[in-house]
Amino acid sequence: ALTDEQAIFAEPAAVAIHAAWRAPVREGDQALVLGCGTIGFLLIQVLRTLQPACQLTALAQFPWQAELASDFGAHHVFLVSDDGFAEAARLTGAWLYEGRGGNRMLLGGFDTVFDVVGTAKTLNNALRWTRAGGTVVLVGVNLHRMRLDVTPVWYQEVDLIGAVGHDVVSWGGQTLSTFELAMDWLRTGALQSNRLLTHRFPLEAYRQAFAIAADKQRHRSVKVAFDIDQ
Repeated sequence: ALTDEQAIFAEPAAVAIHAAWRAPVREGDQALVLGCGTIGFLLIQVLRTLQPACQLTALAQFPWQAELASDFGAHHVFLVSDDGFAEAARLTGAWLYEGRGGNRMLLGGFDTVFDVVGTAKTLNNALRWTRAGGTVVLVGVNLHRMRLDVTPVWYQEVDLIGAVGHDVVSWGGQTLSTFELAMDWLRTGALQSNRLLTHRFPLEAYRQAFAIAADKQRHRSVKVAFDIDQ
């Protein structure tokens, strides 16, 4: 029952659903989605579907991504260019402490942070923007070794867990794969994908397609697809 355009998003939506199930957000929780790409935008919608009563914040790289995140249900959005520690403190009511050598830490913070980028910088920040006893879900993949300060893990008992691929979950009295749930939510409109398919190209224009996919600031690209003739 899905259009071809909707079906493009079945796999990333299944990834987003699995990530949300790894650390269920409760009523009144403050959650942060760190990264606004295809999976980040879908994760925002998944969290709003699962728990409409949470307070949802997103971190975006560009202003146009921030606008789209707000349209998809984020209550607050701040940018990579902003002072993330100050923004996290302001939004959650945490106390911001600054130590020697530019070291900074929050007392308080978000209940759950979903790091959809997965670089050393974003993961270190995610651990420090999460309250004591909170959870960081590592969704993004960066295939390089990184230097990570795990002090918040042992000192504030922040849980760091991973999420990769897909899962089988219980929803609406059924046990089903996240692919099935993703396709159902795409079909019913619980997940909106029409604004995420931003560019389409014939296969022979692959060089231009990859260039536009890479330059998100200039072209406002989210998902770039090829039209393949039968």
